[in-house]
Amino acid sequence: MSDYHRLAFWTKALNLPGFEVVHEHRDTPSDPVRFTVVPIEKVAVCPKCGHACATVNRRLESASVKDLPLGEQAVELIVHTPQYECKRCDSYFTPTYPAIAPGAHATQRFLAHVARLIDFSDIANVAALYQLSESTLTRWYYDYVERQQQSPAPIVGKPIKCLGIDELSLKKSTASSSV
Repeated sequence: MSDYHRLAFWTKALNLPGFEVVHEHRDTPSDPVRFTVVPIEKVAVCPKCGHACATVNRRLESASVKDLPLGEQAVELIVHTPQYECKRCDSYFTPTYPAIAPGAHATQRFLAHVARLIDFSDIANVAALYQLSESTLTRWYYDYVERQQQSPAPIVGKPIKCLGIDELSLKKSTASSSV
């Protein structure tokens, strides 16, 4: 399998929205597999002026970011993010990505997963399971829960069964149609 096909496979298997895998590294079988990922989008919107920018000033490399394991294999991500230069307002910015949790070295889906586990267990057990310090997981957990409470709840609608007909009219028309 060529490098291109192997990395395309890992991009698909990792299924991290907005990112593609550009490098994979493992030291020993017991160590976590480390994927280097880059954003798919090559343009970002300046937060100051709202102008689209494609000029990259430099690329930043993150510390390792915890992600969901692949089976028994722990996964860590190295995220290469571009720092853009906005020519219009003469500023520099690094975009944020919804898949990566702000203020934590973890993905949103990893935090959602450990939050579900903490609801059934406790922080100490979940921290031991994922080989994290309790204080780190506690901080990540409470920050995640606070962000979830601040975000608006998604509107979940039910399918429309009938429009503009009250129940009595519906019963009348049903009875008359069956005769």
